[in-house]
Amino acid sequence: MSNNHLRPDGALPISDGAGMTRRNLLRTAGLIGAGSGIASLLAACGVASKPSSSSSSSASGGTLTLAIDGTSAINDPCYYDTIGDWQAVDCICRGLTFVSFETNTVQPDLAESWDISADGTTYTFKLRKGVKFHDGTTFTSADVVASLNRQFDANDPTLPTGAVRQIQSMNAKVSAVDDYTVKLVIPKPDGTTLGQLSDIGGRIISSAALKKYGKNIGKHLVGTGPFKFVSATSGQSVVMEAFDDYRLGRPPIDKLVLQQVQDPSTIINSLISGDISATQFTPYSAAKQLKASGVTVYDTPYGFDAIMMLDARKPVLAELEVRQAINYAIDREKIVKEAFFGFGAVPDGYAIPPAQPCHDKSLADLSTYDPDKARKLLASVGATGRTVHVIAETGGWHPAAMQIVQQNLTDVGFKVVTELVETAAYFGRVLNPADEYHELMIWERNSYVPDPDNMVGAMADPAGLYGGPATGLSTLKGSAQFTSQIYQAKNLPNGAARTQLYSKIQREWAEQYMVMVILAYSTNVVAGVSGAHAMNVDALANDRCYMEKASV
Repeated sequence: MSNNHLRPDGALPISDGAGMTRRNLLRTAGLIGAGSGIASLLAACGVASKPSSSSSSSASGGTLTLAIDGTSAINDPCYYDTIGDWQAVDCICRGLTFVSFETNTVQPDLAESWDISADGTTYTFKLRKGVKFHDGTTFTSADVVASLNRQFDANDPTLPTGAVRQIQSMNAKVSAVDDYTVKLVIPKPDGTTLGQLSDIGGRIISSAALKKYGKNIGKHLVGTGPFKFVSATSGQSVVMEAFDDYRLGRPPIDKLVLQQVQDPSTIINSLISGDISATQFTPYSAAKQLKASGVTVYDTPYGFDAIMMLDARKPVLAELEVRQAINYAIDREKIVKEAFFGFGAVPDGYAIPPAQPCHDKSLADLSTYDPDKARKLLASVGATGRTVHVIAETGGWHPAAMQIVQQNLTDVGFKVVTELVETAAYFGRVLNPADEYHELMIWERNSYVPDPDNMVGAMADPAGLYGGPATGLSTLKGSAQFTSQIYQAKNLPNGAARTQLYSKIQREWAEQYMVMVILAYSTNVVAGVSGAHAMNVDALANDRCYMEKASV
């Protein structure tokens, strides 16, 4: 499946607030469909390595093998086809800033410090000296300018066919002040800028390599990260090796392999056998079996929203009371238990999950299960017996959740028609309001940068994908208020004032419009063999790959 038009948290560039979900693309595109067994693939690539259960956390050498959804063998910060490709970019390249997911704080990386102008539009970065690229060249401002400007220039000659330029809507101008000072200017203040630069689109490539390889840089990626590119085979694996001159020290492992696995049972069996070291694509239903078999199943924070989008333009959903009835009808405890097998929680903060700043438990009432109230609301507008359509894609937790939603809505008086859609076609259905089934759509929202702007800012913005094609929020009277409120919230520092404003937005968005039902909070289930140590599992649960401290 090709998703060149998508970003891995969804579909569109992060800074346009329109992305959908990257995690689901992996759970479905990666786990659905026929795939050859991992053992034969590893043997064919010559990278099979079963970690010893007696390995200690201080061990060095060996191979760490992570199961991924797939690889196109194009690893470029400006291109997206699979999550595995971008996980490779995470390992090979680093950016000016860094978010570890063990903390949500933006930290310096290739930039040792920065200053922000009084008007919030100019960022001046002081770069680290003495940092080496994998090709032996020295990191300077020329590399930052070349790497970031290809995100903002659609005519950059190094862009591959199908480039997504996922931070393009920052619309920044990047220039070198001197060899170790870079100036980045944005059109208007944006308090999420530093976080966005930690995303894949902010990763820095050797300008010498860009000049040498041009559009083919994704097949020869050269960065400053802990692992350097060795080889990639489309549909099989990406192989990397430890970089001796990594600025924070050589990684303990010698080799890191991102191995495509396209079958849930293969993931389970390969974790048990040790043929793969870890993955964040563990089927929810298999977690207990894996624990019983000695595989470690990690406890990672709940960082994504399972959601159901309601298209308010559709006649059957035109009345607010009907949309409110749907929200009250949903038995979220059952969804957590039966769709997520307990790896989730009933929403107690609406759209901002517990892993992110500004999560507010005072919003728990917005996800109340009250079927009697749902029936009364339907009766009040004469909607009892109305037929509604529900669509969901075929993989992961979605089919089970759809069955529960179907039963819940039937119980309160709806007639329900459901349809499961293959992943390759599902996103197009969500983007097409003319689709006759475009009424209730089950999906998920996961943020590649842990900031509430990537949750509320994306989903409640009437100008974004969710507020436009998906739900029709933009057509509802008064919804334009959210644009200015969201912009104000994103420019506040984390704290009480920012939380209060995001909570105000969420409450009004829910109570006055109800186009987004939050079904559950959950996480990618990260599982690993006992011999793998010091992996950043919080990052892996968010589809980020930070393995520079890992050992086997």
